[in-house]
Order: sequence, then C-alpha cells, then structure tokens
Amino acid sequence: METTVIPFRGLRYNLEKVGEIADVIAPPYDVIKPEERVDLEKRHAANIIHLILSQPRDDDTENDNQYTRAAALMNRWISDNTFVRDTTPHYYIYDQSFHAPDGKHYTRRALIALVQLEPFENKVILPHEKTHAGPKIDRLNLMRTCHANLSPIFLLYQDANGDIEQIMQGFTDENAPQIDCPEIFGSTHQLWCLDNPESNREIQKLFSSKPLLIADGHHRYETALAFKDEMAQNGESETSLGYGYMMVNLVRMESPGLAVLAIHRLLSDLTTDQINHAIGGLPKVFEVHEIDSLSNLMAKLGTFKGKSPAVGMYTSDNKYRLLIPHSSPVGQLDVTLVQDTIISKLFKVESLADHISYTAYADDAVAHVKEGSDRVALLMNPTPVEQVLDVAMAGSVMPQKSTYFYPKMATGFVLNLLNRNIRHKSDRN
Repeated sequence: METTVIPFRGLRYNLEKVGEIADVIAPPYDVIKPEERVDLEKRHAANIIHLILSQPRDDDTENDNQYTRAAALMNRWISDNTFVRDTTPHYYIYDQSFHAPDGKHYTRRALIALVQLEPFENKVILPHEKTHAGPKIDRLNLMRTCHANLSPIFLLYQDANGDIEQIMQGFTDENAPQIDCPEIFGSTHQLWCLDNPESNREIQKLFSSKPLLIADGHHRYETALAFKDEMAQNGESETSLGYGYMMVNLVRMESPGLAVLAIHRLLSDLTTDQINHAIGGLPKVFEVHEIDSLSNLMAKLGTFKGKSPAVGMYTSDNKYRLLIPHSSPVGQLDVTLVQDTIISKLFKVESLADHISYTAYADDAVAHVKEGSDRVALLMNPTPVEQVLDVAMAGSVMPQKSTYFYPKMATGFVLNLLNRNIRHKSDRN
C-alpha cells in the first residue's frame, strides 16, 4: 500500500501576542513531572501545558471536566488570535541541536507533516512496542473534545540516499528559520515553513513507497485510529475532514543527528533470596567477567554494540559484572535477553511495575543501587535502530522501554486541527 505524507495548514502561536516561544512550549505530556507541570503553568498563561495536561477537579462533571476545559481554552485562543492558522498547506522543518549523554553533539532534523492513518496490519505504519489501555483512554478523551493533534508523534523513515533531507537542506540554506529558540528542555529549536510547492510535491512522492516506524507515540497513534473509527460511525468523512490523518515528526533513520541511547533497568524491592538465586545462576547462562569500574564496564560493553548480546550488572556489594551469554538465538536483542532470561528467570520478577524503573544514565543506575541492598542495576547497550525496524517488519514487538531517542521533541510549535479544511478567522495570511 502507498504511504501518504502531506503538507497541512498548521495552527501556530502568534508570537506578536504571546512573546517568546520558549515561554509557551513544553516537553511531551508523558514525561512531565508534577512539579514541572506547575512551573510550566506559571511560566505563561498560554503555555501549551494548559491543553495537553489540563487538570481534573473535585467537582468535575460530564460537561465540565479537564478535557472540556482544554477544548474551551483552545477555542478561545483561536478566537483571540493567540493561535493563528496558516492559510496554505506547508511542511514544517524542525531542527534540534543538543549534547547527548554520550558526550557527542547532534543536530536532529525532522519534517513535520500529516500522515494518513493505516491499521498496523497494512504494514504502512509499523509499531515496535506494546501499549496499555490507560494512556489511550486519556488521550482519546482529549481528542474527542479538542478535535486536534496537540502534539506530533515521532516516526522514522529509511532513505539511504538522503533525498528528502537534501530537499530540506536546500530550503534551509536559502531561508532563515521562522523560529529560532535558544536552549530549553535540553536542546535548541529552529522551525522553517517549507512553502515551495515543487519541493513539497517531490517530498510527497518520495514518501509514497516508504514504510514508517513509530519511534515514540504508540499510544497516540492507536488513539487516532480509534477516533477515526468513532467519527466514521458518526457519519463524518475522513476525506473531507482530517480524521483520517495525524500530525507526525519524520526523521531519517540513517541521519547522523539521530541519537539512540540505552535505557538501563533498575530493579528494586528484591528479596535476599531473589538476589542470591540470580547471582548464583549467572554462570549457567553467562560468561561472567568481573570489571573494576563503571567506566571500564561500559567501555567493554560498548564493544558488543550491534554485534552480539551482552549486559552489564552492578550489585550492592559494589561489584561490576559483564555478562556474555554462552549461546543465544540468532538476532536476539539485548532487551529481550534481559527481560526473559535475567529479570523473569533469574530474578523471578513477575510484576514489572512493582520492581522496575529506568534511566538513560549509567551513573544514575549505580547511585540507585547504592541507596539500598535490595537493588540491582542492569546496564545496556542501545538497541540499533535497524534491529528495531527488523522486529517491526516481522510483525513482532519489543519489551517496553527498548529504545530511547534523545532528546524528546518539544510540544507547541505546530498543532493540527482535524477539521483541517474549515477556515477560521484566525487564519494566517
């Protein structure tokens, strides 16, 4: 089937009204801690946080609740020109420049566009992780009231020759960004409106044969599919309106600006018997090499990246271990080895939610273990993005937190109204 990636009329902040863009954007809704949410609410009355994380109240009713209040606020911002909608369809080019925890500097380039929704079985949009019901219900309720994509999801595409990025580069070389935001949320941010019709037609054509891999946003993609079906049952046409599409950030899989980090597993509330059973059982499954320091462990672990499975372990007796399996199935992923063999079989952990947390920082993992004798850190290599694609193409999914594409993309630069063909008085000339 053909992949449909199209330009659209984005809804964007009117900077003449709100002032600095840094004051109204936010990280993605699902990584914002309560204290960070409060700070963002205080930063600006029109910060996007008021829409993406509107808060419940004790006296909420069916007609007055966190979701209806978000929709009313969004509509008010449209009416008073806080938000202004572009009058013609654009692609939007979004650059983030940042230093990653690996010490390297990156610039990641994304194309913000609409993609036509397809069920996973069509193998046009590919998932790689399982989802849970709770987050989907929350986002569906918000979509039902707002009829908008308030933030894009993150998709990857293959482009060995870099044809699409070359078109974008040609435009950004000749045009200044409309938004040039200093560092906030771990990166700088630049945004261009790609308004060259010939370039846009070429980009749309180039995407038509490319499957797209969901890097981040599985819950919101499944929510958009469910909402499209709801609207179809209500008699709404997905072709005349926008319910058959959603807003996405598209990043080239081969791009040197794509930083993929490891996500280390932190085990807590383990019994002494669990720890002793696991450590005693290691030699049956792994070559066990004791290493003298964290830096040396991570260096040795890194030599296995993308080649063969290997895992690091740190325990409260201040021992660093490199674990190399005696044997493993062809193509086995490190995250699967850790989940199925170490966590489930050796540590006998059944409830992940009660015992596991995650970090991208090895130092944090070690500090976590030093806080209690009931803790163990499992240190990982990042999952190569090619392996993620192979799993998705095979119709399989990976354990949760298998990938970490760093950093998160900010929310608030562009929104998408799902009734995208209807004109608003806020339309930008």
